[in-house]
Amino acid sequence: MNRLSVLFLALVLGGLSTACASNNASVSHNDALRLARGRDNIHVMQNDVEFGNYNERQQIADDPTTILWCTSAFPIPSSPLFTVPVVGKLTSGGKRPFNYEPGPDGMYGSSGEYRYGFTPAGMYVDFYNLSTFCTDEPTVWQRENTDVVLKLDASLGASHDRAREALDQGNLEEADRILEEAISDINR
Repeated sequence: MNRLSVLFLALVLGGLSTACASNNASVSHNDALRLARGRDNIHVMQNDVEFGNYNERQQIADDPTTILWCTSAFPIPSSPLFTVPVVGKLTSGGKRPFNYEPGPDGMYGSSGEYRYGFTPAGMYVDFYNLSTFCTDEPTVWQRENTDVVLKLDASLGASHDRAREALDQGNLEEADRILEEAISDINR
């Protein structure tokens, strides 16, 4: 066999191998589609909770009077926690006022690694490479070790159910009060 014949045979065999692999992937894909289409009782979203969360977060981010309480610790074992009040929101380092595809906040670019904000007095604070928890209510943190034990707690379960009932009735304040009381009881 000459070199041209060997090359042709290699191309034909390679094409057959690719066709077989492609056929196997197609069969596997079709099996997955058949399985997905055969499912019953798929929950259809009705309450638009995801959008509600997104929209409320955008409203907080757009309110110049929002104060976020951001708590971090340096990535050194046993380093102290520190809390900084930030006006408005933390801004991602990748946000730019340049002409790319704009996000819903009217800024361009994707979120970057660093996040920064300004205190009410205008001091710049940067949380680069720090695990940060931010909330719009002042929060008390514990620093001692906690053992996590997973067990059912009847009292907490009852509070959970009562809070869900309050939410179902549209009584957000009552749900919050029930859960705060339950957490307070646990921490005693």
